[in-house]
Amino acid sequence: MLRESFLSRSWTALAGAAVLTLALTGCDDDDPVTPPDTEPEVETIADVVAADANFSVLLGLLQDAGLVDAVADEDATLTVFAPTNAAFGPYDAEAIAGAPEVAQQVLLHHVLGGVAVTSDQLGDGQRVETLAGDEILVRIVEGQVFIDGSRVTTADVETDNGVIHVIDRVLVGNQNLATVVSVINQTQSLFGVVVDAGLGDAFAGADDWTVFAPNNAAFAAAAEVLAGLDPEQVVEILQYHVLPSGIVNSTDLLGLLDAQGGEVSVPTAQGEDVVITQENGQIVFNGGQATLDVANLDYYASNGIIHLIDGILLPEAYRPVTTIADVVAESADFSTLLAALQAADLVGALADAEATFTVFAPNDDAFGPINVGALLDNGEALTEVLTYHVVPGQAIASGALEEGDNVVTTLAGQELTVTLTAEGEVFVEGSQVTTADVETDNGVIHVIDRTLLGNQNLANVVAFTAETEELLGVVAAAGLAEAFVEAEGWTVFGPNNATFQAADLSGFSEEQIVAILQYHVFAEGVVASGGLLGLLAEGDGEITIPTAQGEDLTIAQTDEGIVFNGGQATLDLTNLDYFASNGILHVIDGILLPPSFVD
Repeated sequence: MLRESFLSRSWTALAGAAVLTLALTGCDDDDPVTPPDTEPEVETIADVVAADANFSVLLGLLQDAGLVDAVADEDATLTVFAPTNAAFGPYDAEAIAGAPEVAQQVLLHHVLGGVAVTSDQLGDGQRVETLAGDEILVRIVEGQVFIDGSRVTTADVETDNGVIHVIDRVLVGNQNLATVVSVINQTQSLFGVVVDAGLGDAFAGADDWTVFAPNNAAFAAAAEVLAGLDPEQVVEILQYHVLPSGIVNSTDLLGLLDAQGGEVSVPTAQGEDVVITQENGQIVFNGGQATLDVANLDYYASNGIIHLIDGILLPEAYRPVTTIADVVAESADFSTLLAALQAADLVGALADAEATFTVFAPNDDAFGPINVGALLDNGEALTEVLTYHVVPGQAIASGALEEGDNVVTTLAGQELTVTLTAEGEVFVEGSQVTTADVETDNGVIHVIDRTLLGNQNLANVVAFTAETEELLGVVAAAGLAEAFVEAEGWTVFGPNNATFQAADLSGFSEEQIVAILQYHVFAEGVVASGGLLGLLAEGDGEITIPTAQGEDLTIAQTDEGIVFNGGQATLDLTNLDYFASNGILHVIDGILLPPSFVD
């Protein structure tokens, strides 16, 4: 620091002495001093590029292609769309440089000759000719200028031989599809597969193709699958990624989706349609085979356009078959259902790819209220229960249901009522569909929140409901099991296990216990929870109903819940509507005593 200060002062002193000497010398001369002529400094496009580190890749390519002098020509007038280093990011710059003719044509494709076009002179839809002899397309979207899909990030950088517009992606639109695929970093694997399949010439000679190009990661993930295919099959799969009937840029694609309600089917060069949907902010192919990479769209070529996707699209014949059995086996949420299907030897039926089923599938939580052990121990009932969840010969989507009750016939042979509410909720005999329309290759799955026992008699329903195991024992001991089997249209209010475990029935005779059990039965029809609430509403919050024992039962809706006989029991709102083939079971938390037993 001291040395720099000293040197600075020394040079200042020397400079001052020199000026003084010149001044004195000049005083001895009568001729006036004439200042030398100075030329204004010229800044060309080449100067701007060379001076900015963000253009180092562009500068290197210009030097390799021998084009620096062209953009340094002070007498020329040029418009240059200049890609920054980041704009080269999606491309293999070395591959471009390694093909001198390609590099030169690509660079000239960024230059307009003889004009200095400012951004306000560009119009949406305008096509302008480049020094390469090809046209580039100008689009203006919400005030942003795009050139063949590349965005102008800095406009109107003026120089003495033209104007520069900085862009965020290299323009390769005068190269054919084969070349463009070969120089995009994320399609190197695709290029290799295209060449190996003998389709290089087809890509080079294509006429207005739109290519949905799987990225390198997609090919890496599918390497084993592709290795097992013969060349003709690979060709067919590649053709399935091509729309041969015109260039569809990303704006066009969004327009098609908007016009068609978010889903379009478009024909491919392979012959089958590919289904494209817009869902949750993404553009998805064939229900999830791939998703559009929104950061890698609109790679224009001279004979088409490329959009990157993150998966490989498979025509129908090459798609792995996923059956209902596969979905159940692969989901941890269906472990109990899977065990039950295995015990009943029904996995094979649901694995039949040629069959068609609608399955209302209880997840593990849906088996929570069920005495699974008792159900598994009863092979005949297990098969009946499981097949009661299956509708054969139809794949019924939730959208196909009509509002209100829809009656279907199950594989067990009994009818099942599926209800669509005005709010769009779907219920199946008191069980709600929590996830609808899980599509498989042999049908559809609707996940439900409780196992269906509706084709079992009341005795079995009581036996298979976890909260009424104790009730079953009392019913059997009282000799009423057969009555529960033979019942017609009973509504049973069943005390839960805790109630019987806490109760002392030793003071009652067998006849009295029978009477007490009968007092828990409304024998004049099936009353589901919705119907019960309706009756309470009509009765201003309180109703009296007859029982099978003969005396009436009072039910009231209070702040504490739905209460029986002034507080003898309360309805368990988490254990309602256990439908049976001959009635319905609701769980309560107390034992109901007839008035004659209390007085």
